[in-house]
Amino acid sequence: METPYDVMAPFHASSTERDAALSLLRREDPIHWDSQNQWWLVTRHEDVREISRRPELFSSEPRGPWHVFEYHFSMQAMDGERHHRHRNVVSRAFTPRLVSTLTERAERYADEAIDALAGRRSAEFVSDLAVPVPLRIIADMLGVADGDLEQFRRWSDALIIAGGGHAEEEVLDETHHLMADFLAYLTETVEARRAHPGDDVLSRIIQAAEAGVLDDSQRLLHLEGDEVRDFALFLLVAGNETTRNGISQGMLALFEHPEEQQRLAADDTLWKTAPDEILRWTSPVRAMRRVALRDTSLRDRKILEGQSVVMVYASANRDEAVFDEPHLFRVDRSPNEHLAFGFGPHYCLGANLARMEIRTVLRRILKRLPGIRLAENGRPVPTPSALIDGLEELPVEW
Repeated sequence: METPYDVMAPFHASSTERDAALSLLRREDPIHWDSQNQWWLVTRHEDVREISRRPELFSSEPRGPWHVFEYHFSMQAMDGERHHRHRNVVSRAFTPRLVSTLTERAERYADEAIDALAGRRSAEFVSDLAVPVPLRIIADMLGVADGDLEQFRRWSDALIIAGGGHAEEEVLDETHHLMADFLAYLTETVEARRAHPGDDVLSRIIQAAEAGVLDDSQRLLHLEGDEVRDFALFLLVAGNETTRNGISQGMLALFEHPEEQQRLAADDTLWKTAPDEILRWTSPVRAMRRVALRDTSLRDRKILEGQSVVMVYASANRDEAVFDEPHLFRVDRSPNEHLAFGFGPHYCLGANLARMEIRTVLRRILKRLPGIRLAENGRPVPTPSALIDGLEELPVEW
């Protein structure tokens, strides 16, 4: 069958149209060859998990058709020994204690963002309320000064534009200049933390990277050269952009399902399950690509060495075979085996941090801005990216 529409293009269609197209693929052609883009679209939960757990067969490294810009520097784009080394060193910083420490800070940052709207009855939700907490948390983790936050956000936005690859040529040129500036900034920051360690995650990673950590096989693992800087660059995207889009899209989901918003207001215990339902429903990372390292097959489809397979999380998270009434948004959904954080060796290290930030920000907003709603005549503006399902703007009033 032909692709119902380009499900990997920047999202401009209605969610109803997108979900219908993906449902059709799950039902009739779950391993679908997209001849326009020259890759396989994988739409079922079971198949996405199978690909994710087999990096020796389906490689994460940048190869073949995908976006204009690929994250060569990130753990997401590594396999095998290199991925094992990076993940073991970096995971020393992503502890339950870190999330506990940052929870109080996230509440304070959320309150400060709300305080800044004093006397107003409207706002642009993304810039005013969704951006500040994850941006400041990541800035804290990297030891970035408050005075650099605006520039920090411009660099973050530039990475997402480059990752999507759908901007005008002159915008992409400016984007790559911004990225070069950010790399220079991070190089200086890493050297400064190396010389004078602080109480931040970057300093702890530098210390672990240089002293080395023992893995389960008692091998001493290090990060070398620019690898610490490259991780800091990846952290900005993985820890900031995706979380802010989870917050923005989560707020929009609550606007569109006022009965669920009312349930959260009436029963605080539902915040234990609500973040995962928001992540399932919104799938902030729409998809990830893998490349077949040898000829293989999925279901009845023969996949050739070198061909790309695109794991469509936005589809897997609606799979009727896994989720009861998958097209209903329910803040009490449990169990909830969504794939918004990936699966297998590449499962997101910051998953608990992201859940905490989504819960904290939305909880504080609903408590302190009662009656918050989509502004009259306002409309959400989607992010022009094939990778990120996010919002550029969400006008609100209360």
